[in-house]
Parts: sequence; C-alpha cells; structure tokens
Amino acid sequence: MVKWRNWIIGICMAGTASSAWADSLDQQRQRYQQIKQAWDSNQMATVDQLLPTLQDYPLYPYLQYRLLAQDLDQETTLAVQNFIRQYPTLPPARSLSTRFINVLAYRQDWQGVLNFSPTEPKPVQARCNWYYAKWATGQQQAAFDGAKQIWLRGTALPADCDKLFSVWQASGQISPITILERIRLAMKAGNDSLVSYLAKTLPTDYQTMSDAIQALQQDPLTVSTFASAVGPTDFTRQATIYAFTRVARQDMENARSLIPILVRAQKMGPEDEQALKEIVVWRMMGSDLTSEQARWRR
Repeated sequence: MVKWRNWIIGICMAGTASSAWADSLDQQRQRYQQIKQAWDSNQMATVDQLLPTLQDYPLYPYLQYRLLAQDLDQETTLAVQNFIRQYPTLPPARSLSTRFINVLAYRQDWQGVLNFSPTEPKPVQARCNWYYAKWATGQQQAAFDGAKQIWLRGTALPADCDKLFSVWQASGQISPITILERIRLAMKAGNDSLVSYLAKTLPTDYQTMSDAIQALQQDPLTVSTFASAVGPTDFTRQATIYAFTRVARQDMENARSLIPILVRAQKMGPEDEQALKEIVVWRMMGSDLTSEQARWRR
C-alpha cells in the first residue's frame, strides 16, 4: 500500500500532463470533481487514472495533500518533508508537520521526531510529544522545563501529554508552589474540576491549604473564612479575589461588605483593595442603587 501511494505521488509530482489532457479549465474543473467523487466512493482505480492529468490545475495540490494525508500514519518522513517543501503556503500543509510529529510519536520514533522537527512545534499535543522525545533521547532537563511551561495553564491538556508529565513528576521537580500556580490559573479560568483535582495532589504538609482551597471552590461565599484561615501570600490573595468575583455575581451588597474584612485578613495593598472595589462597581452597572450605594460607587 505504501509503495503504491509513493508511486502515485512520484508520478503526480514528477510527471507532466499528457497532451491528450491539454484541455480547458472547465474540463479540468469537471475532472477535478470527478476525482473527488471517485475518491469519496473509494474508486481508487479512477483516481489513479485521472490524478496525473490535473497537474496544471490550480487545485491539484489539494488532491496531492489528500493522497498523502489519508494514510499519514504509513507515510515516510521523506514523503512528508518533500510535500511541505513543495507547497509551504498551502493551508492544509501548515498543520501537516505537527500531525506527522504525532504520527512519529505514536511509532515511538523519538529521534525521528527531533530529526523531522528540530524546533519546538506550537500545538500542545505535538509540543508534549516533542518534549517527550527530548526526554527519551537523553535531554531530560530540557524536557522537564518544557513540561512545566505546558503544564502551567488553567485548562485541561491532551492525553498525549500524560507520559511527559509522568516522567516530570517522577523527577521530583513538581513543587507545591508549582501546583499552587496552576491552581491559581485554573481558578482564573473558572475550571472548578481542575482546581479540585490539583488541590488533592498537594503534599500532606499542605493539607490545610488543600482543604481550604476545596472548601472555597465548593462555596465561594466562605471566602472570608478562607481569607482568615490561610496565611496571606500572593497566591491566597489572588484566590481570594477570584472567589470574591463569584460572590459579587451572586450578592453585590454582601460582596461590598466583605471588602474591609478580606483586605485586613489578607493584608492586601491598595492595588488589590481597588480591584475588589472595581469588581463590585462593575456589578452595580445597570442596577437600581440606593443613595448610599451611589455615594460609595463614586
């Protein structure tokens, strides 16, 4: 099968259109649609016959891409590289490189991943596979540094990243501070399930913090309890502000009354205090205010 595809690609890329097919653009367009219909119906003999006749047709590269991409997991590195070099600006080709990195990772060809892509790809799945390839080829610290960059986000990550994070975790380089930083990012993103999961991974000497975070996530109205129970740090102040935002959505007046309590408990500076006030002011927009609330808002 691979030999057949490579033979077809070679014919399509190297051959020239027969004079018998030197016809009008309309005729080429009709033949293009004919090839697409045959392909959709798995009539590959018709595709085989007609594909070499469209080499001068503007959409011909898309047919070549389809030929290459339909069985990408069986393609050679050389075939993919040749296609990318020939059509560097073709829109589908822009994702071909990262897709093939994932193919090579599935084959566990880790050196092949790095040979094919000497520079770090951008999509997360390919990045995880690329950094795991670094680890598998003896560049452990580079892999762990990359793992941390990828991991520090407030959203879920592809399953392909698990093996990279597993070796990073086994290295002992995931500190409680790093976990708290991702919890902060998850709070900011409103990702409650990730916050709860990460809080449970904190070590036993962080049990008080773990319990406080989980209680706060389950009920943001306990924000004053949280602020008083945990010592003030940059993390706890940010966690307090994120929970306060949720309180303000539910009960603007209650949130307003909590501001001095939270500022005092978490030893907030003027900037954080102003942030709390602005959260309430924003919730006041469009609301019917009492005269006292209106004065406070000013």
